Amino acid sequence: MGVSQIGEIACSTLSNGHVADIKIVEQLVDGLNGKLYGDRGYISQELKIRLKDQGIDLITYHRKNMQAIQLCTSDEYHLRQRNKIETLFSLLKGQYNLVTSKERSLHGFLSGIYASLCAYQLTHRNKPTIKIMKSLA
Repeated sequence: MGVSQIGEIACSTLSNGHVADIKIVEQLVDGLNGKLYGDRGYISQELKIRLKDQGIDLITYHRKNMQAIQLCTSDEYHLRQRNKIETLFSLLKGQYNLVTSKERSLHGFLSGIYASLCAYQLTHRNKPTIKIMKSLA
């Protein structure tokens, strides 16, 4: 799921639980450009190059066994704001009943997911926002 700086869902995709996020990130951000902040699970030089070709700059922390990469202040700040995405997932599961284990049909499953996403987009007033910090570089 991609979320804008004002807490609105910009894009989403569904996959089964056995597909790694790194494998579907390109289709998730297709048509977008800018910076993408991800956790250590998105570290991949190949992915970074492919996303750069699409106009997206992938920013992640480094692993402990990797050479440290000096990030600019704004990128460091935005990486620390990723916890707000987890807050959004908690809201969707708790307040908007995004539970995917009770449905009896594919139609019911998809309807429940999209109803939760639409309810959040249309009614939630206090969306988790991220203040954009301008890069000095």
